[in-house]
Amino acid sequence: MANMLLGAVAALLLIYNVGAILETSHLIEIDHEGNKVAMDITYDDEKNTVLVIVGDVSKYKDGVQTVNLHDFNTRYGVLKDINRKTCLLGKAFTPKAMPEKYRMGLTTEVHSHMLDINPKVMTKQEVYDLGGPHIAAFCNDYDTYFVTGTPLKGNEMEVAAFSSGGTATMWCVFSSCKADFSHFR
Repeated sequence: MANMLLGAVAALLLIYNVGAILETSHLIEIDHEGNKVAMDITYDDEKNTVLVIVGDVSKYKDGVQTVNLHDFNTRYGVLKDINRKTCLLGKAFTPKAMPEKYRMGLTTEVHSHMLDINPKVMTKQEVYDLGGPHIAAFCNDYDTYFVTGTPLKGNEMEVAAFSSGGTATMWCVFSSCKADFSHFR
């Protein structure tokens, strides 16, 4: 399974940026629960996008491995769950790319959010209109749902961490997100 994911990611990178000059950094995030999440972050200065490949998080309770794309031209990002064949599209939590922070190697700057998922599958045109052409192409063959993120602080993080069945945790650059998938498939 991991080899299939790596092969798919390698193909995606080739298709995504033929001829572009990219900067890839390896970053480990340590979140408020002590989870160490490794990720590769590929910054495309020309397109003003960031592709994030999250490493194996199956050892963490409700951890979901995703491949994520942020388009800072539109200020939207997606969490792509290959196993569920879904993209979660929402406003990016950071307004601009921060390549100098991607190069740090290790960070404890992780902002927690609860994602509210609109259960209606978006049309391809809606995805394009909000996310732009890069995100529309990235999620082309996936069911895409619009999400809104609410920052979690202190006790709210603990409550979210202990919520029951259907809750998934996903990570991206400087963020972790909890979402309730119990009403999906």
